[in-house]
Amino acid sequence: MAGSSDPFRLPNDALIALRVEQALSQQELAEELNRLATTKHNRHLTLTKKSVYRWESGETEFPKRLYQRLLAEYFGVSITELGFHRPRFQASRPPAAIAVAPAPPDENPDVSEDRQRWRAVRTALGSTRRSLALVAEGLYPDYRVPGLAHTGVITRPDWIPAAPVPLGAVTLTLDSAAALPRLTGGEPETAAVRPLATPAQRFRRYHDAIRELAAPRLFENRLCFRLTGLDWSARTIRMTFGHMGFFDSMDTNEALAHETALHHLARDRHGEVITTKPSWRNLAFRKLIADPFDLSRRPLMGAVGTLTIRGGESPSMVLHQRDGGRVAGGGGMTHLMPAGIFQPSSVLPAAVAEDFSLWRNIERELAEELLGHDEYDGSGHPIAYSDLEPFATLDDAYRRGDIQVWCLGVTLDALTLCGDILTVAVIEPDLYDTLFASAVSSNSEGTVSARALPFEENTLRDLRGQGHLSPGAAAALHLAWTHRATLFAR
Repeated sequence: MAGSSDPFRLPNDALIALRVEQALSQQELAEELNRLATTKHNRHLTLTKKSVYRWESGETEFPKRLYQRLLAEYFGVSITELGFHRPRFQASRPPAAIAVAPAPPDENPDVSEDRQRWRAVRTALGSTRRSLALVAEGLYPDYRVPGLAHTGVITRPDWIPAAPVPLGAVTLTLDSAAALPRLTGGEPETAAVRPLATPAQRFRRYHDAIRELAAPRLFENRLCFRLTGLDWSARTIRMTFGHMGFFDSMDTNEALAHETALHHLARDRHGEVITTKPSWRNLAFRKLIADPFDLSRRPLMGAVGTLTIRGGESPSMVLHQRDGGRVAGGGGMTHLMPAGIFQPSSVLPAAVAEDFSLWRNIERELAEELLGHDEYDGSGHPIAYSDLEPFATLDDAYRRGDIQVWCLGVTLDALTLCGDILTVAVIEPDLYDTLFASAVSSNSEGTVSARALPFEENTLRDLRGQGHLSPGAAAALHLAWTHRATLFAR
């Protein structure tokens, strides 16, 4: 079988090991096989380094029988020990999990094939995000968090305070004139994740490809706050932000995820998609980004993720199952409830000023995700928080202390390098029951747990073991449990 358009190839480790054992380069092995074919079989071949590369990379799954026989003779093994696997009868058909729509009949064949590969990777990414986050975590061993190994979470030690910080002690500064980040996602290093738009040109940015080829239900270039500085050294935590667009994140964060999927997903001999070991070798864009905590190098869009806990003697919590068909990132994982990009409810200056607040972001997301309010989508007039429910009640309860909110720190999803501003809200049980008596079971981004989950050690252990927690949710649950004495001190 010649080269395949399947983007998930499994390297032939057996063949690689045989060659390495003989201390041969790929070019040297090709020359030895040409010589053997001439001297023993009177066949004049022109095998090259590229031929051997195709066999070893899995690009050619099952070479011609003559090539297999020459390899077996040269290494002194049977053909079955060469690591080749004959494709199954239906191997040319993509499995249902990564099926892609047929291309328009008038589309250029090269463009069609390239887009089909891109769609296959993008679709597979939606169902393998957590496992790929674990792969990406392995690329940053110095930034793993104690107690959070194998969750896809990375951070700098000074980005997590020693104890939860009351939300009121977090000072935010908005720098509207902040310098633009040096990287945009349009660099040559992202070419591999930007499919062909025409036979001669690739899509300009990753978000252009998403919009054209795989647009989710929610996909708008909304104004967002970009994290540019973080200082936990003072009693009052300082966070500095500039502005960015949602698509700026798609062009960097989702491009990173796609690149990781492209080079770290493969197929096993049964045709199942699996992850491979962490390697920097082909991650050109990730290498270009370099230090993931350099806030001047790339745009870092922070999402405010809140672990919402019903307090009292038997604390409980709700989590969110995000639907990959409805959201552009984080689909298929169990996440915090609520969670939302740090952004204003409207682009009007009055809204930008009023909504530059972690608390405002949290209560809007509570209204949207738990109560089913329409998205505060960046258009229209600023929200009259003092007159509109549930905001008036939430504000009163927050001032009284019936809702207590802490900041737990900032972590990154190793796969996308998106930031999670982690918070936890503990709500008095009677107030919680009143506020969320009409809580929805699903919303525009996914489904809500049918029942509240106990906030206790066995539940947290089970959630970790199920392997569906997003990196941000895993971090928030771990940190909240670690500091539970502080959270339930009342």
